[in-house]
Amino acid sequence: MPAVFHHLYAGVCAIMCIVGTSVAGAGAGAQGTAPRGDDLLDLPFDELLQVEIKSAGKRAEEIRDIPASVTIVTRDEIARYGWQTLEQVLAHTPGFFVLSNTEERFIGTRGAVGGGVQFLVNGIAQHPSRQKTLTVPEIARLDIPVESIDRIEIIRGPMSVIYGNNAFQGVVNIVADAIAERGPRVSASGGNRGTAGAFARLGQQHRDSFWLLNAGARRDDGLAGAYADMMSPEQLAALDPAMNQDMDGDTDQQTASVQLAAGWRGLRADLRWNQRDYGIYALTPAFDDGTRIRLDTLHASLGYAHRFDDRLGLRVTATHSQEHYDTYQADFLFPDIDADQDQSARRWELELDLHWRPEPRLDTLFGYRFLQVDQVRNRIESALLLDATDHLDDYRIHDLFAEAGWQIHPQLRLVAGARLSLLPGRYRFERDNRRTGQRTATTLRLKDDKQLNGRAALLWSPNDYSVVKLIWGTASQDTGDASFAALEQIQTLELNTRLTRARWMLSASLFQNRIDNIARSIQVLDTATGDYLPVDDNSGRWRTRGLEVILDARPLPDLSLSASLTWQHTEDRASGIEPGYSPALLAKLRADYRRGSLTYAAYARYLDALNADWDFVTGPVQGVVSRIGERVPAYWDIGLNLRWQPRAEGAGPYAALNVSNLLDTDNRDPANELTDLDRGLIGPGRTLTVTLGYAF
Repeated sequence: MPAVFHHLYAGVCAIMCIVGTSVAGAGAGAQGTAPRGDDLLDLPFDELLQVEIKSAGKRAEEIRDIPASVTIVTRDEIARYGWQTLEQVLAHTPGFFVLSNTEERFIGTRGAVGGGVQFLVNGIAQHPSRQKTLTVPEIARLDIPVESIDRIEIIRGPMSVIYGNNAFQGVVNIVADAIAERGPRVSASGGNRGTAGAFARLGQQHRDSFWLLNAGARRDDGLAGAYADMMSPEQLAALDPAMNQDMDGDTDQQTASVQLAAGWRGLRADLRWNQRDYGIYALTPAFDDGTRIRLDTLHASLGYAHRFDDRLGLRVTATHSQEHYDTYQADFLFPDIDADQDQSARRWELELDLHWRPEPRLDTLFGYRFLQVDQVRNRIESALLLDATDHLDDYRIHDLFAEAGWQIHPQLRLVAGARLSLLPGRYRFERDNRRTGQRTATTLRLKDDKQLNGRAALLWSPNDYSVVKLIWGTASQDTGDASFAALEQIQTLELNTRLTRARWMLSASLFQNRIDNIARSIQVLDTATGDYLPVDDNSGRWRTRGLEVILDARPLPDLSLSASLTWQHTEDRASGIEPGYSPALLAKLRADYRRGSLTYAAYARYLDALNADWDFVTGPVQGVVSRIGERVPAYWDIGLNLRWQPRAEGAGPYAALNVSNLLDTDNRDPANELTDLDRGLIGPGRTLTVTLGYAF
């Protein structure tokens, strides 16, 4: 285990001792106006429409007034079901699914997977990993300790008007600073598959200030599937006999995280550091200990919010982030291969948000954002493959955006907004090829350096316990491919309705997404040579239509039930064949029952069968489809959690016993370019975890 993880584990244990001796009463004086996580979960359902969140429009809005479908996951909900990671939480969220290729975790929703969801932590957008010339995965956004999460706000649909490019399919805002709601606490966990974790929170809330420290570390042994169960006979026959026979020991993962936050009146500062050290499968089985990556991310922000009066408020936020990706150990293709890849980038961002309410029925937001990305570098050093460094020149983006909500009638509200993004007119790339001694430069010019996105919604609330939303919106998404200037585009039309009563709540959505300029790989026939040549292309056009239904019920005060079903059909309008990685059906089930100091919980998720991606061959032979791997079957993943918490108010000791993948189901992710395992990548098996903790 790298030294940094030993140090962090030791540090967390030290913090546990400090908490127990010196800050046991730190949370006693905490005062907050928002409901605690457990209070929110226990609210009558007919009051949930009045709950306010800020992530949907950068100002406090009731759920009924937000022009989107919204889901809130509370701290208490995470604790009741014993979910161990943010990845696990999202996998059990209605309408979401998560796929893996060992290097990356792809978040899927509403027919599309990968890159379409903007992640925020305490309202701050995470580092933009989709940079041209880079292949850095977005997995770092999932490395927030689940114990630090106080609430997750999930807003579905295009959100580029509020958050710019890459808020393509929605926004996930992770609130991890609610010290007024959840005071200091410590916990430790362990289980099979080498699972171990530790977490500590320190902090205190005063009348006009707060400070907070979250620190956590986690590890597990990763996947252990045998290649004989994941490869076709042809793939197995082509392997070098010296290669490993399974993944056991090659894909372990270790994560560490430290977050500092402090605020005084309108001033606020945040600092967060994450490191992930993990093994991956890269094109072939390993010969020894596997290919390993170290991924470091750093986020720092400073903000100031000032309210001039009841009608006018201003927020200024400056953000810096940087990311460093290092493949420090290569183990694939050949024994003793000597290869290394080092990638990095920095972001500087300044945003001004002006919230103006000229009259009680009209609520407006005006904003400006400046974004600069610099020091974008991708260095590959290999005696056999490539020895070169790619640089992307610094570039800047300016955004102007505005949104207004008008209460036309006590029961009718209109929301509309637009965002104009002024993109760089060109991207300039430079390659330094150390093998040949040549330095080359290329320029990619944008046909349209002005990007306009908008959204509009009509919200009808016939009474206090129901709302109907008709929503339209567009969004843009960057592509990391250096050969494409055009952004991916999405246009969404959705009809959402939510009906609440004291003991139950029903939400239903009909939606249609149209995505254009999808980047993909195709093969083109060279008529001169008769060979098929792989090329990159961005002519993909998808359309997804779907229905999402969520039902929550509390038939008894101590019994909670939840069920969701998402049906979606995605078609490729460019080729007419079924796209890969787009399940037709998703289902989620949950139930928990509290009796005294014990909470019994069960949860399940269903993921429909999935196709792998494909290559579409153009030229004289039209319509020829070659998929990377076989179709993987559907599966159910069932889990149980038993939680002991003797003090109902939340303070005091607690313990939990969690079993995920209870039936040890064979769950597989389809093959892709990195993990081209014909029969699919076998996911985690049954995992048992014990957690002990103390909340102060």
